[in-house]
Amino acid sequence: MNIPENKLTINSLANLAEILPFMLGHYPDDSIVLHCPGPNFVDGPSMTCPLPEDPATWQQVAEGAACNFIHYAQDKGHGPDCNIVIYLCREPRPGQSAEETADLLRPVADRLVDALSEHRGVPQQTLGLVAGRWWAYACDLPGCCEGEPLPALDDPTSITAQLIRLGYSPGRRTSDIVQDFQPIDPASAPRLLQALKNEGDNYSRQHAHPGDEDSALAATRVLLEGAIRDFRNGSTELADDIAARLIHGLQDNYARDHAFEFAEDDDLPHARRLWTYLARRCVHPYTDNAVPLLTTLAWVAWRQGDKITARLALRQALTTSPHYAMADMLHIAINEGADPLALLDIVRAERAERAERLKRV
Repeated sequence: MNIPENKLTINSLANLAEILPFMLGHYPDDSIVLHCPGPNFVDGPSMTCPLPEDPATWQQVAEGAACNFIHYAQDKGHGPDCNIVIYLCREPRPGQSAEETADLLRPVADRLVDALSEHRGVPQQTLGLVAGRWWAYACDLPGCCEGEPLPALDDPTSITAQLIRLGYSPGRRTSDIVQDFQPIDPASAPRLLQALKNEGDNYSRQHAHPGDEDSALAATRVLLEGAIRDFRNGSTELADDIAARLIHGLQDNYARDHAFEFAEDDDLPHARRLWTYLARRCVHPYTDNAVPLLTTLAWVAWRQGDKITARLALRQALTTSPHYAMADMLHIAINEGADPLALLDIVRAERAERAERLKRV
């Protein structure tokens, strides 16, 4: 986020709390966020680490996050004694109050402060963000800085109001972003479910006989190119049998690599809609089939500069299939700050090589 200097004034803990979704470009549900402020505060390295569902694991997660962030900040040119702001974000679970959730986070806040200090980091503030309210865990005054609401837009001190006036928008919640590529309810799509079963049986039969894989791959490529062409021309959906054939066909790594080729600038929005559409049609019990689709979605999102969606799609892919090599490779590349154009050059070379092979057939 590039904000003109001298345009942004952060002069309260409330401001510090409300700037988070602007600083990151999204609001990180159920996460630890560590930030080393730069000259304009939002400058400087940030790292987001998901908080697992089980609070019993949080202390270990916090220790790992602290160590990783210190190394990351050093790689970005910050000394080990850099100032650090800690954010802990979590929404209350059913039957749990905001106060109870904030209390659950307090030991994690303490462990993060200790772990960062052990690595010579200098924690400046530790804020809990729960249900639109904020807690400052470093404040020792009873009743102070506990459960304060974030400033309203008509509050003249609101940093959100300042940023909106400057033309910025807060990023979406990660839960809303993830919802974009979650499977639809299978009860709402009985014909799709039957098509997935039928095409899955066909796919298994084709791969049971040596030599049939090549014809199956060729058929998938034809369908894939047709689907991309349709989406370029404005289509927003596919017939259930075509969607099912593509979902099963893209389990083949060669077919997935072909899908990676649709990453030129003009194809990006159409390819993204197609991969999202197909991922949402990986309904139960075919949810595992979404892994290559989530990976291609992440690739296209990365090419568009949307690292947030890319990381979230890859997180879901790797949670489902931890050893899926392409997702792991992309995840590492994005986290290491690689240029997607370098991978695009490889994809282009493979496309040219495949085209040359087809000429010789």
